[in-house]
Order: sequence, then C-alpha cells, then structure tokens
Amino acid sequence: MQQLPIVLLVLSTLALTGCPSEFGRGGRIDRAVHKDGQEQLGIKSCSDAYKKEVCEGPQRDDQKCLECG
Repeated sequence: MQQLPIVLLVLSTLALTGCPSEFGRGGRIDRAVHKDGQEQLGIKSCSDAYKKEVCEGPQRDDQKCLECG
C-alpha cells in the first residue's frame, strides 16, 4: 500500500520535467498567449525588413522582436 504514493510521486516528477519548455517564461504557451494578447489589443506588426533586423540580425533584440509580433 505504501508503494502507490511513491509511484505517484515518481510519475508526477517525471511528467513535470518537460513542463518548463511548454509553460515556463518564454515557453511555447507563453509565446502563444503573448501573441493572442497582441492581436486582441490591435498591436500592429512591424515591416518585414525591421522584423528581420531585430529578430535575425547580429543586433538581435528579443524584446523588440516580440513587440513586432
């Protein structure tokens, strides 16, 4: 009977090890929520050239890239 809580603890620990990539700051779900929020607020996207500069260039700026959408 004592094995059940131990098994549940081990399984829950194993299941939660993958969560930071999904739910953590900068994770997939966090980015999706941010994008949805921008769309609902009507924040406009940046031009393709500016977006490429701040998202891919050598002077990459993650905050500005997020603001562009």
